[in-house]
Amino acid sequence: MNTIRNLACVLVSVFSIQIGWSQTTTTSISKNWHHENRNTTQVWGVSTLDAYQWLKKENVNLKPIIVAVIDGDLDVNHEDLKMKLWQNPNANNKHYPNANHGWNYLGTKDGQLITKVGTESFREYKRLRPKYEGKKRENFTKAEDLKEFEYFLAVKADSKIQGYLNFFPYIKLTYEAYALTDSLLALTSSNHNAIPLKEVGSLKNADTTAQQYIDAAVRSSYKFADTTSWGTIFDFQKSEYLTAVKRIESLNNTSNPRDSIGDKQDNIKDKYYGNSQLVDSSSYHGTFVAGLIGAARNNGIGIDGIAENALLMGIRAVPDGDEFDKDVALAIRFAVDHGANIINMSFGKYFSPHSKWVTDAMQYALKKNVLVVQAAGNDAKDLDVVTKYPEAPSVIKKKQDSYLMVGASTRTGSRAKFSNFGSKNVHLFAPGDKVTSTMTANEYGTASGTSFSAPIVSGIGAVVWGAYPKLKAYEVADIIKSSALRNTTSELEGQAIVPGTANLLDALKIAKDYVGK
Repeated sequence: MNTIRNLACVLVSVFSIQIGWSQTTTTSISKNWHHENRNTTQVWGVSTLDAYQWLKKENVNLKPIIVAVIDGDLDVNHEDLKMKLWQNPNANNKHYPNANHGWNYLGTKDGQLITKVGTESFREYKRLRPKYEGKKRENFTKAEDLKEFEYFLAVKADSKIQGYLNFFPYIKLTYEAYALTDSLLALTSSNHNAIPLKEVGSLKNADTTAQQYIDAAVRSSYKFADTTSWGTIFDFQKSEYLTAVKRIESLNNTSNPRDSIGDKQDNIKDKYYGNSQLVDSSSYHGTFVAGLIGAARNNGIGIDGIAENALLMGIRAVPDGDEFDKDVALAIRFAVDHGANIINMSFGKYFSPHSKWVTDAMQYALKKNVLVVQAAGNDAKDLDVVTKYPEAPSVIKKKQDSYLMVGASTRTGSRAKFSNFGSKNVHLFAPGDKVTSTMTANEYGTASGTSFSAPIVSGIGAVVWGAYPKLKAYEVADIIKSSALRNTTSELEGQAIVPGTANLLDALKIAKDYVGK
């Protein structure tokens, strides 16, 4: 999920429900802008409120739609989500014990959680390092060896390990300068961490070497404002140093935090592992995604999700770091086999050693009449040029593809500056800039990222499908794309297959005409 560390691009604010803002007041439009109707407010939301009024007028009752959230967490105790959870009718299955609301592929049998892992590029670099480090292209005569060597060079560059190796002597020396300066400051004040940088620069020491270290520390702090506290600066530098040490020391250590799960990581058939724990207090991402899809509507608290008929299935497979292909592939299959109608995937990366496992699983989902919605990513990259994983599955039948890649749009209908794009590989856009949703521990927050555009589209899909349950998954996808076609902007031209933003009200009207044919 490196790209979606990325994927939760910017966390703007976090607030408790006690702070109070109403779902129904006009002052909440900035937080709820993704629900607005551009025709009445000039804000490019998805017309949620008008869509529900239209459903009432049409006397349409929504059927339940199961939406699987493959992510890093799901707070099943959240006040705005706990009544919207999918209930597993076979929760005592021997392979998935106590899987009441989903499954955790990043957990051990004794209930522990795997939270932080490295990037895929660094994991791959370590795997291939013994074979290829120090070699040159001319050392290889076989095409397959040369291809793997080129891959090795790519993951090495992406991991940035060479920078750590080249500059570690400087990083170490700089940290020593900071550490000495910190010790000297501690002698001058009982609260030396609060001393602003501009005062640190005036610190003098009779020892020439010590003074050189102090001056070096101050010079290296050029990126900080003069008013920044010393404690903030020193903590940052210490973190940088310890990260470099950890990276270098781990080069000869082939283990990773996920090893404690105990499965055979290179065997996709070894699939029964993990636990039922979905709550991760160190993460908010999946809970945020779930809220956008289906937080309880009109309950007088928190926020309103898009789909009042959504039943949320949580599948934990995305750590802090890059997800493992095996976990993602099995998470997709779990969702399909347990009745999910829609799968939301707000994650991604640029290296995938077992990508076929994932694309095969996605293909399985499409064949089983499941709509798969994926976030485009937050690196402002052209996905027609750069491959992002999971990679789009091949179309089952011409014009019958139930897969959507979603970029992020702003309240003015333009592409969010961080959003990936692609006239051939991104299908459409949806609100993803400064949107508000649920967070862990009954909190709410505002954040940006394509991670949050995808669940808005998943929510639209759930409402449309719930209103017209005889539709096929590919038809729901086509209807959502058609809704974006009614909401195009010149600023999105060439940025996606459909250069527009998804719209729930238009999608429902299109669906009505579609089923009436």
